[in-house]
Amino acid sequence: MRRILFVDDNPEEIERLREMLTPVHKEWEVEFAESGEEALKIMAKSHFDVVVSDMRMPKMDGAELLGNVMEHYPETVRIIQSWHSDKERVLRSVKSAHQFLLKPSSTETMKYIIERACKLRDLLKNERLKKIVAGIKNLPSLPALYSLIVAEMHSKEISLKKVGHIISQDVSMSAKILQLVNSAFFGLPQKIADPQQATIYLGIDTLKALVLSINVFSSFTEDSDLFWFSLADMRKRSIMVGRLARDIARDETDDEKVAEEALIAGILHDVGRLIMLKIPEQCRMMMDFIERTGCDLVEAEYNVMKTSHAELGAYLLGLWGISDNVVEAVAFHHNPSKLLEDMFIIAGKSSKKDTDKIKSREKKSRLLSAKKLSREYCTLTSVHVANSLLMQESSSVTTIFPYVDMRYLSRLGLTDKLPGWMECCNKLRLEDV
Repeated sequence: MRRILFVDDNPEEIERLREMLTPVHKEWEVEFAESGEEALKIMAKSHFDVVVSDMRMPKMDGAELLGNVMEHYPETVRIIQSWHSDKERVLRSVKSAHQFLLKPSSTETMKYIIERACKLRDLLKNERLKKIVAGIKNLPSLPALYSLIVAEMHSKEISLKKVGHIISQDVSMSAKILQLVNSAFFGLPQKIADPQQATIYLGIDTLKALVLSINVFSSFTEDSDLFWFSLADMRKRSIMVGRLARDIARDETDDEKVAEEALIAGILHDVGRLIMLKIPEQCRMMMDFIERTGCDLVEAEYNVMKTSHAELGAYLLGLWGISDNVVEAVAFHHNPSKLLEDMFIIAGKSSKKDTDKIKSREKKSRLLSAKKLSREYCTLTSVHVANSLLMQESSSVTTIFPYVDMRYLSRLGLTDKLPGWMECCNKLRLEDV
């Protein structure tokens, strides 16, 4: 049973929450606190999966409370509730809050956000990693790009177009900016998948506050080459995967929104590797395991961590409220067949509905046409194929694809398209990214 702590200094709001949450009392164990101080005392005595806090409270406001929770209980999912008028306060909580809810929230919205975050956390078997991921404020950016964004924010005539381009070139900045713009606080009718579009929506004043005052972005100061990759190489490859994924998606659908979603999913597909830089000792153990056995990186990750960078990245992006299709593509970009086999639904629904769907998904999937499946999993398919083709050496041979999940593509009826996609991949390699 999920344990949820709601914090609000308004007794009337507490009563409204009690009444609103009555339908979920069999699934959640709920407690209430009327101040940040009281909330911390309660948490010192008992574990909670999620804390949902009001922003405006005397003495200790929501941002300060969630900062304390992040420090002392990093594995706890942290959500801020606020009114539209609290924009400046909400921006202060960007580092400590995973998600933002606009008051008043409906039961359905509240349940969706909380259940989705908890289900994604269940993907991780390693408790220490759960704490590390949930406790992340931001991820390191390539120093050169970080310097560019700071310099642009200090310029007299800031160009939103230039800022958007810089952000779209960096995995960490893209993820963080999409977290904020897609939060319920901004109330957008649909998710934004393009970092450049998100930049324009947020505007110069908000971006300056995020970059210069709140320091929402950070520069990587250590040597990632000590492990298994360089940050510059990762950035270049992530952009290539994103571009190729977009091209593949465009080949499969006329929906440009799906193509843009494939682009950002491709750019973010390896974001979990940035998280792994926070566990250097385990990274060294993985490198030792690879040297001893000759296995690939993903196998070493499962051997050492009992999970992989894919699940780590998906959990973080899910906590940050990134769209379901992007999270799904990140989670299963190495083994998409696992999604079909397990019939695991990442999108947060009620527990009973999930149980019913999981039981019937395999039966239903057999009845679905390959064409319908292809549409349903277009983002995942595009990212998986793009990543797999870029993993193999450039070659004129277009009949052997060692890293592609052929069983999955066969199920979707797409294996005959691989030679054409490989030609697109080879052309992309020649471009300057």
